[in-house]
Amino acid sequence: MSLFRFELRKLLLGKKTVILLLCLLALYSVVGLTSTMFLIGGNDSYRAYEESAAAWEGSFDSQKAAEAEKIYQEVSARYGTDARMIARSVKDQPEVILAVDYHAYTERVEEYWNGTPPERAEEPYGIALLQGKIAELESQGKQDTAACRELRGSLQRLEELGEPEFANILLWENLFNNWGEHMMQFLLFVPLAFVIAPVFSVERSSGMDSLILSSKNGRQKIVAAKLLSALIASVVVVVLYLVATFIFGFLPHGSFRGWDVAIQSVPAYARSMFRWKVWQLAAVGAVWLIFTGAVYSLLICFISSRMKSQMGTVGVSMAVLFVNVGLAAMGDAVTQRLGVLVDFGLANVTLAKEVFGGYKVFRVFGMNVSYPVMAFLVLTVIAAAAVFGVCRGQKSRTIA
Repeated sequence: MSLFRFELRKLLLGKKTVILLLCLLALYSVVGLTSTMFLIGGNDSYRAYEESAAAWEGSFDSQKAAEAEKIYQEVSARYGTDARMIARSVKDQPEVILAVDYHAYTERVEEYWNGTPPERAEEPYGIALLQGKIAELESQGKQDTAACRELRGSLQRLEELGEPEFANILLWENLFNNWGEHMMQFLLFVPLAFVIAPVFSVERSSGMDSLILSSKNGRQKIVAAKLLSALIASVVVVVLYLVATFIFGFLPHGSFRGWDVAIQSVPAYARSMFRWKVWQLAAVGAVWLIFTGAVYSLLICFISSRMKSQMGTVGVSMAVLFVNVGLAAMGDAVTQRLGVLVDFGLANVTLAKEVFGGYKVFRVFGMNVSYPVMAFLVLTVIAAAAVFGVCRGQKSRTIA
């Protein structure tokens, strides 16, 4: 235990690391605060939005949809069709923001019943689309195939979830954007590389690692202490991000409205097949980000164990992240060809909206395995491989 505390102090309690953590706390607080301030105007504007949205909440209303459509057409002609750009341009006009939100909700309801255009490369979604595909397979005598069973399962889950309802989830949507966009990966994983990079590379650069690893503490105890301290350090950095963005995302308006509505009310999770409430999604998203951060920290440990330079470790770790983000940002033609590399790359697998925001399955030994389960298994294998690589690499540098 004393060895672990020693290694943890080296990673987290050094002067430079403490300064970095304080700077990160300030940065993450600003991210949470400014993202909410850009979302809607002052507290009076939010209260007006909250009161108006309360009257619009619930099942789809065609009259309200017509009102929202009229306002949306007027503002989109002026500011464009991007919902975020419109919201930022009219953040002091809560009635306009509400109309834009309801217009987007109307599109989600339409998609729920009629599905996506057939030319899209996404998983089939929508009651009518799924029914049509099932009928087509049945007419071809393929009603007992795995594809048909999968479509039936999707249709059943969609019918059980029911039509999405409208709710005021403005602040929660903002939180999930902070936790689920690619910018989060740079804000979180780049600093994580700087914090964990010294775990092995500093001692390798000075040649002290062979002596330390051959001390009376034993190689296994020292390596275990280093890996555990890296995991704790990654949890500290991730939790710092989660707490700061959560507190300062809600602090300006002091409202948790929408915490108990279905996650299908959140645009990014409209296609999710999970029967969760918004607060449950927030909890799952936080745990998932902590888990993926821990896996990335073990990758950094492996890189650090092979490098003789702390900055070299940071550089390689960042390159791994940037390559993954770059691949995920490619067009559909590229991502379809790369397939599994994109699905289980750091860029997608660390984003809760990619893992839990839809319904994607993989055929493994004749069984259908959902994306979240596959992602967990793949990340666990990567983490185990990283730990094994660290242990094997350190063993060769001990003194006989």
